[in-house]
Amino acid sequence: MALWYALISVIIVSLLSLLGAFFLLLRREVFEKFITYTLAFSSGVLLGSAFLDLIPESVAILSRDTYTLVLVGIITFFCVEKLLQWHHHVEGDHNDEEHKRKTFAYMSLVGDGVHNFVDGVVIGASYLVSIPIGLTTTFAVIAHEIPHELSDFTVLIYGGLNTKRALFLNFVTALTAVAGTIIVFIISTRITPIAHYMIPFAAGNFIYIAASDLIPELHKKRHMGTSIVQVILLIAGVVTTARLVQ
Repeated sequence: MALWYALISVIIVSLLSLLGAFFLLLRREVFEKFITYTLAFSSGVLLGSAFLDLIPESVAILSRDTYTLVLVGIITFFCVEKLLQWHHHVEGDHNDEEHKRKTFAYMSLVGDGVHNFVDGVVIGASYLVSIPIGLTTTFAVIAHEIPHELSDFTVLIYGGLNTKRALFLNFVTALTAVAGTIIVFIISTRITPIAHYMIPFAAGNFIYIAASDLIPELHKKRHMGTSIVQVILLIAGVVTTARLVQ
């Protein structure tokens, strides 16, 4: 039963990659307003999921080891992001602008594939712990994937890909989440505690994404009205997660 829940969840997450088509229906300024509010709610969901759900659940099983694994998760994703940024910089030093954009677009696909694979691993491991934990984790992943997938689509268009190819490649990389979930379930039949160790690792992932990627973006909007709505939506994201885990 857990496997089916997990597979349905990662398929739904993968389909979010097609949200790029929604961008085509919006004017640029409308899109930017939509994204800033989505980022605020996503930040709240990710932080709420990490601190109110994943970490307490892990502490009950692993005790103090939980905090070490949360730190490992944060540092791991910091290193992955640094590696991708370094690669983009090196590739861009010796190419003209058009080639640089295209290289950046394809490197973005590689990074996105790795990121989605990890999402699949996290979702699969969460369902191995319990279905409620899996559902909460899926909701948190969806919340941060919506702005993430829209952003990926715009990067691919910026890199020179046409709309159909950008949507197709974005969807293919999203399917790595399915592979991640399947691999977790296969390994779990041989290594039972794997899910217990993936939960705090996932919490570190969520904290890093919220603190280093999403929240800094919110600070770029300094209009008082927008800032107030952002704060409200961030708190709403935390409260929504808190109600889901009760």
